[in-house]
Amino acid sequence: MRFVTSVLVAALLAATQSWAEPEAIEFSDLADPFAIAFEDPYRDMGNEMLSELKVLVQLDQKLSENDLASEDRARLEARRFAAREKLEANGHDVDGLLAQRWDVAKKRQAARMATNPIFDEVDVALSGYLIPGPRDADGTGFGYLVPQVGMCSHLPPPPPNQLVRVKLRADQHVESLYTPVRVLGLLRVEPSDATIFILDGESRMLSGWTLDAEIVEFPEG
Repeated sequence: MRFVTSVLVAALLAATQSWAEPEAIEFSDLADPFAIAFEDPYRDMGNEMLSELKVLVQLDQKLSENDLASEDRARLEARRFAAREKLEANGHDVDGLLAQRWDVAKKRQAARMATNPIFDEVDVALSGYLIPGPRDADGTGFGYLVPQVGMCSHLPPPPPNQLVRVKLRADQHVESLYTPVRVLGLLRVEPSDATIFILDGESRMLSGWTLDAEIVEFPEG
């Protein structure tokens, strides 16, 4: 009986410990999957066709002006005709693409901002690169966790729903933005907008998340 009781206690302790383990997540998990699941007719067009569509939009704006010389108007109309003909020859519905562009732009912006609600107030483990930020007067520090080295300095920042503001304790220090880290702690949906100095310039850090760091690990190697 004592043996059975010991086994049950051990099983209970093991289960409790497993529940306390943070959930390992990826940056791609942070975006709201419903917000990014929309039909985007421009996604697979390719750079050449997107460039032709952009030319078409720009020429429409230019041709709407009333003070164009007749020669300029004829030249722009010829270029517009060529762009439209090329798009249609490649199977694109030009009028449909033009009609959807503002709606798709709004959906793209929503997809960049919308956070995944299932990870709000969840203990997580997330690996990436931590960009150091300025410390508060009380010693509390902040950093920004990004998925790729060089983001926000040499590379564009990730979308706000995949940029994580990390709240550090006074005893936690990260000096280099090129050092890979693994941060464990409570993740919260908490938007923030700050401008910090990185390397030789300022960068706007628009984030949808705050991660209260309990542990900051530096993987070996």
